[in-house]
Amino acid sequence: MATDSGIVTIYDMENEGAPLTCHRIDAKAFLTFPRWSASPDGKKGAIGDAKSLDTGDDSGKAMQLKAENYKALQAMAKKAGINSVGMKKAELVDALL
Repeated sequence: MATDSGIVTIYDMENEGAPLTCHRIDAKAFLTFPRWSASPDGKKGAIGDAKSLDTGDDSGKAMQLKAENYKALQAMAKKAGINSVGMKKAELVDALL
């Protein structure tokens, strides 16, 4: 099950339709100007038309792992059979998930 994060993509029509990822509230303000569009072809201007970023499931496990210190993560990785040599904290968290 995916979760709507409130983050949407809008497009800058003065910059060849370059995408901008921003919060839905900010996108509402941007879309009041003709420079911005909710679609890459420039035909849609309402916030409801903006493509939403789905974050996927969130069990909270990633947040728990990120709160752990590096040595604790290394111990968990060793216990799980993951070679953690040279891995950064973010890489350890991804490997443990």
